[in-house]
Amino acid sequence: MDATTTNAIFAAAATNTYWTSTNLGLTTQVNHDSYTYFVRLPKGEGKAFIAGRDGYGGDEHLDIDATWAQTAPIVEAAMAATRVH
Repeated sequence: MDATTTNAIFAAAATNTYWTSTNLGLTTQVNHDSYTYFVRLPKGEGKAFIAGRDGYGGDEHLDIDATWAQTAPIVEAAMAATRVH
């Protein structure tokens, strides 16, 4: 996957307000160029990563890490979305 697409997906994940908690970590969905990408924050420590995508023709497993600079705002978005008020 090219850097432009990867950067766009991580930037969109940093603004998402809906996150799902699973045994694998917090996950959000990002729609981009006819695909739905799954961005995950692993349980414990680690960078955010694109875990896969779904589109016409089926699912595709991916494992594309964000940089630490991209991970920080994604963590902030996930924490804000899952905070109990």
